[in-house]
Amino acid sequence: MNGGQIIDLRATSSNSVLTGKHRRNGKLQSCEPCRRSKLRCDHVVPTCGRCIKRRCVDQCIYHPNPLSRNRRRDGTVPPTPLTSTNDEGSVVAVQSIETPSTGSPTSCTTHTFVQRSSEIVAREVHRAASAPPLHLRDEFTNGTGKPGFLGETSYISIFEDGLGNFGVSSPDLEFSHANKVRLSNDRIIQGCKILSFLKDNSTIVRLVTYWYEIYEDEGCICIEPIMREWLWVLGLHHGCVLKEQNPEKMLRLCELLWRNTQTSLISDESTTALQWARLASGANLRWEVIGLIAAIAGQCASTPNSSHQASRKQPSTPPSFPRQMNEIAEACISFCRECEVLNDIFIWLLMENHCLTGMVRGENSHAAYTQSGDIVTAAVAMGLHQGVKAGGRPPFFLAEIRKRLFAQAYSGEVGVATLLGRPPRISYRYCNFQPPLDLSVAQLLLEGDDLALAIASLDERGFNTTGKIRRVTWMITWQGFARLREEILDLTISQYTRDEILQRAESILRRTEQHHEDLPPFIKRVRDGPINTEGRTPMEILYMTVIRQAFRSNDLLLQRVLIRKAGASSEKLIDIARSILKDVLLMSQRHDLGIRFQADIAALLAVQGLRSAAVIAVELLKQEQLPVYPKNPLLPRSQTIQDLSVFASRLGAISPTDGSYGICEQGRKLITHILDRILSPPSAADQMRVSRTPPTHTDQCQQSDQPVGMDILTNEVVQNSGLGLIGAMDPTMADLNFGIEAPFFGPDNDFMQWLENMDWDRPIQ
Repeated sequence: MNGGQIIDLRATSSNSVLTGKHRRNGKLQSCEPCRRSKLRCDHVVPTCGRCIKRRCVDQCIYHPNPLSRNRRRDGTVPPTPLTSTNDEGSVVAVQSIETPSTGSPTSCTTHTFVQRSSEIVAREVHRAASAPPLHLRDEFTNGTGKPGFLGETSYISIFEDGLGNFGVSSPDLEFSHANKVRLSNDRIIQGCKILSFLKDNSTIVRLVTYWYEIYEDEGCICIEPIMREWLWVLGLHHGCVLKEQNPEKMLRLCELLWRNTQTSLISDESTTALQWARLASGANLRWEVIGLIAAIAGQCASTPNSSHQASRKQPSTPPSFPRQMNEIAEACISFCRECEVLNDIFIWLLMENHCLTGMVRGENSHAAYTQSGDIVTAAVAMGLHQGVKAGGRPPFFLAEIRKRLFAQAYSGEVGVATLLGRPPRISYRYCNFQPPLDLSVAQLLLEGDDLALAIASLDERGFNTTGKIRRVTWMITWQGFARLREEILDLTISQYTRDEILQRAESILRRTEQHHEDLPPFIKRVRDGPINTEGRTPMEILYMTVIRQAFRSNDLLLQRVLIRKAGASSEKLIDIARSILKDVLLMSQRHDLGIRFQADIAALLAVQGLRSAAVIAVELLKQEQLPVYPKNPLLPRSQTIQDLSVFASRLGAISPTDGSYGICEQGRKLITHILDRILSPPSAADQMRVSRTPPTHTDQCQQSDQPVGMDILTNEVVQNSGLGLIGAMDPTMADLNFGIEAPFFGPDNDFMQWLENMDWDRPIQ
């Protein structure tokens, strides 16, 4: 086969494609289904529009002599201009109009092709002469035709409950109306512009391949074997068309993508991963796949490498390349929404485009927040929040990927909600969580006894027993913490009394310890002791760091809630913040991690690091402003100043092209201002403040005008709560401004709003 051939992996020898043939009256013949039904056919090959609407694509054939009696009983079709027979009598493929002629040599014939299935036959992608112009095309029917998941309160559930005993099955009650999408000439031209980025297909392939190499085949929700198959088939069947960018051929290829995107992906439990991948490749190529390739290539280009060895593997791209890939992925999402697509590949595209948007625009951008909601919406519409039913139609590998996808979607939504201080758009209260199995990508593709042995090697909670920390290991661990994080967020943004806060906080701490006890030993060691990097790959070290921060971040956020709303002391908060900052500084100075995971290290600095550094910086400033410097301060002055100085320099090293640059730069200015204030000579105002008498404990207890949530607790409550509370508010907590109007940080949105409103040009008094 040559590189420009359009291949239909669903076709067999019984439905080979024929060119249009005129009838005796001079008109083009109709396909067999339209002729027998006496319906008007648009004469489009490989499949007419009406057969697409009626979902009988496999029956859409153009018989050369439909009224002749001498038909072959074996069901085969005589040779035609696009088909020929070999010595064994079977139909074989010949060049389509997308393929350069054999007489004209071309540079596109340098591909090395592998023998594929004997079912593959060539199909022509031109339009019949009598078909209407592209700008007046018939409307195409959306092949899905379903509104998505319908729950117990929906009308379908009522009908199913009431009519189930009368022989009315669920398929009879399915949504039958399908919206129509008009495929205009403008939309096809717009699609051609999108496809132009694949002209240099080798660069795209190298970027995507390098991305999976960095993340050890688990760089995204789409596993590497499926993506490798898509890239291989894309170059095999459409390589020359994409490289030459011939307008006529590009229009036909774009039209093919629009048609395929409006069809459903049909599979069952016996479908293998490669078979499933071929449903969206070759002649079945879809816009979801194009957008997914662009999103992953953009993510790889967003991670520049400074080492010479890595730069030889990663192709050089212009600085604007990640943003261009982001725009292409969003355009493909728009195309899919016009076709009302709702399938696994579409949600994969939403997930990877959200990751790319976070790299380009920042995790705290409105675009990233909106896209996170789109992922949750699509996952719920597919019913993933209700779990994957046992014995259902999806194959094993796809069912496991769906579990991973929903675990990541929920955890990501809770993380974004915590970062912005907003209510989550999905709650664990309405979900049926099914943790994915801790299997490698290679194990997901196993079948039969090999798969059974791989599953049997896991422990009772689905973790691997080899101590390997993978992406899915992090997902399983973090899913439990995400539910606890949601409850901490609920304490932050909801209106609870002091007693309710204490009760809920105790419950969260108790369930946190229970979750920790249920984890395998190699995960427990990540929290309790130093991170042992011996024998670990850079990918494992990164996930170990993320898991370790999941424990401590929940503790830090809970302590902040208790301080703000229940009058807790700050000792435990400071200890947690110091341990987090220490880990962040250690990870940021590792050269092997910085090369491979620059975007991840930047996100670690911007979220975990900046959150803990802000707590430490404000506490240090408070400590410096005390009238009498304590003999045993909570923060050692010299070491703390050194740590904050190093952290500020790490923030300053973030590239301006990184999505986290804005928040990192603001945090750097904040810490620098505080350090300047601490290290500068005392002013007259400071000396006057030192001469003032600090407020007494009695005076503070008499200040009862604060809200109920900030009431000062009694010593009796402190002794029984076990939450590290003090009998009265610490006197050092009274004044937190000290010339820079810095509030005691509540949820992350308070901190971010303060950064946005801070007048950095005004000198600190």
